[in-house]
Amino acid sequence: MTAWQESFEQTLRVLGFVRPSGAGRMTRGWVHPDLWLGFEVVSSSLMEGRADRGRVRLVDFGTDGIACFVSVEDLIADRMGQYASGSAPDMLGQARELLALHDQLDVDYLERRIREETLGEYGTPDVRARAV
Repeated sequence: MTAWQESFEQTLRVLGFVRPSGAGRMTRGWVHPDLWLGFEVVSSSLMEGRADRGRVRLVDFGTDGIACFVSVEDLIADRMGQYASGSAPDMLGQARELLALHDQLDVDYLERRIREETLGEYGTPDVRARAV
């Protein structure tokens, strides 16, 4: 959530973003059907307090505001945590896709975060196995 949630969501709609609906769809986020771009605005503490806030990237859009982006390492670890829970088997594929798209990762940080999110069950080698 953002302090300006209503205004934010109205702006998203004007820009062509929609909330997915139907079985098997993430309904908390927003997607742009033409851009294939999706995201979710979260309200709790960043990765439940486990992510390094210094790794958050701020992008200044001038008069349109500033957006904050979580590190790729934290996104991969989050997907692995969801995968390890047993409730989201497709998240392993997402983690592997993210890994394949980025070659400038902090491997030590990634390993620590995956171990935290999966309670030690998985690590970086599990994401690298059969990475695309």
